[in-house]
Amino acid sequence: MHEGMNPGMMQQHEMMMQEMWDSLTDDQKKTLAKRMLDGKIMMKEEMIKHFQFKIETMRMIKKMLDEC
Repeated sequence: MHEGMNPGMMQQHEMMMQEMWDSLTDDQKKTLAKRMLDGKIMMKEEMIKHFQFKIETMRMIKKMLDEC
């Protein structure tokens, strides 16, 4: 559930989104679905970059500690 939304508001939101989805053409649905997938891919790529940065930082710290 979205933060700050009560179950009634969530249900209204879902109904509104379903109505909007139903009103789209097949081409619009396809475009929107691709866009949503692209967003998820971008989010996962950013997570990977973040973890790579953390790993590099930990390796740097380990190397510094080994040199002491």
